Amino acid sequence: MTASLVRHRRVSRTATTTATPGSEKPGTDKPGAGKNPGARSRFARAIVSVITTTVMVAAVAAFLFLAVGPRVLGYQTSTMLTGSMSPLINPGDVVVTVPVAVQNLKVGDIITYHIPVEDQRVETHRIIDLAVNSQGTATVRTKGDANNGADPWTATLAGGQVDRQVFTVPYLGNAIRALRDPVVLKVLMYGAPAALVVMVLVSIWRKKPEGDDAVDAGTAGDAGQRRALPAFDRRPLKRLAREMKSKEAAEKFAAAYAKLLPQRVDKISHALSTGNSDLAMDAVLSLKTSSSMVGALRMEQHCVLLEHALVMTDHTAAIQAGELVRQHQPQLEEALGGHTTRRAA
Repeated sequence: MTASLVRHRRVSRTATTTATPGSEKPGTDKPGAGKNPGARSRFARAIVSVITTTVMVAAVAAFLFLAVGPRVLGYQTSTMLTGSMSPLINPGDVVVTVPVAVQNLKVGDIITYHIPVEDQRVETHRIIDLAVNSQGTATVRTKGDANNGADPWTATLAGGQVDRQVFTVPYLGNAIRALRDPVVLKVLMYGAPAALVVMVLVSIWRKKPEGDDAVDAGTAGDAGQRRALPAFDRRPLKRLAREMKSKEAAEKFAAAYAKLLPQRVDKISHALSTGNSDLAMDAVLSLKTSSSMVGALRMEQHCVLLEHALVMTDHTAAIQAGELVRQHQPQLEEALGGHTTRRAA
């Protein structure tokens, strides 16, 4: 049995990412809406973050090791396909070699070379017999550690150098072959960038400025103390402009948001007053998302409270949170009007 190898010429540069869940917001402390759901949600997000970071770091490390390292440091990598060098080198292991002068070879070295017969495939076997002439040409006989006999050929190493094994990376070759599967390759090619874009957008939209640590007096019932957020923060809108590559488009979005704000608040109030939870949920999700994008951070905060109350079917807390939304509307309209005035000036 021989140990055919596959030389690594390229490595995929795509990396998987996983989009994080929705914004982390505190809920109410009413019975049935305790802190356990929030704790579980934070724990799940932490696990997703760890997995995502690990995958990205592993992908970058693999790219540097397989694609950049050989060009910068001069080593070569090959994947062992058979078990002829077991247990030292097993199928699926990646063999790392460096070029050395044939005069520096010795019996017992493991080399990677083209065999002189059949398809002249690449082999990685141990030298059992070596002769170097005065012209610097070496003839070698090799053997796989797990094979019963020596290889049935004598190879001539005429280039003056040959690749000698320095260390082995277990199992990495199996991962490389899996990544070359057409289905996996397509998933990584299209799915990973899409997930990365979603993750970046969520991070941009959900990022809150470092404001003061004062306590917001506007809390819903027993929701407890919450950090005060500004009625309007320009940074999310600036980020949106960068994402859209158009400051004018972002300003139009803000203007449309301000124009539709009364209708959206009225829709939430009407749905709550009629007990239509589905309509209220649709309305509050729409307002929450657009508020986050435009930078209406306190309105978004109130919407999260209302969303949580609706999920927990707590009608009293929902009414209180809906009242916060309505009470904050004039303040937000004033802040948005000031922004529009400054833009016009």
